[in-house]
Amino acid sequence: MDNLLIERFTLLVDKHSGGKHTHFAKLAGIPTSTFQCYMQGRSPHADHLLRIRETYNVNTDWLLSGEGPIYIDRAGKEGESSPADADPEVAALLEGARRVLKSGNPIAFDALERNIRYFDHAVATEQRLEQTESKMENMSRELAEIKSFLSEHRKCETITDEEQLEKKAI
Repeated sequence: MDNLLIERFTLLVDKHSGGKHTHFAKLAGIPTSTFQCYMQGRSPHADHLLRIRETYNVNTDWLLSGEGPIYIDRAGKEGESSPADADPEVAALLEGARRVLKSGNPIAFDALERNIRYFDHAVATEQRLEQTESKMENMSRELAEIKSFLSEHRKCETITDEEQLEKKAI
């Protein structure tokens, strides 16, 4: 294996895992000791290259030869950026979910579907709760302003009433 492949691996590890080889390998489903061997010059297995491609949307042509764009999208179009750039852990989870959904195992499919729907509902409910809390805080501030205004207005009325009593007494 050439040093340029090691450099390309290093670039990916730095970009996707902050320079942590073990994190990069784990997300791609590659044994960390095996990936460390790749970083030291051992030629990578084809299935590991495919895992890197699937996890990080890396163009394997670029990885092996340095030619072409670094990334490909799910539709197969080549490009310089990748949805996995933002969070490779999310990409790994989505890939795992895709494997479960395509596995043909109805129990696994049903369990994953129920969990996704449950947590999606929980997140949506939490967002609605946060919005409601924000609205309540705004209403509370407005109520405090109204109370303050009424309190000041009542003080003015009391002073006016006292002045009128003084005028009548004179």
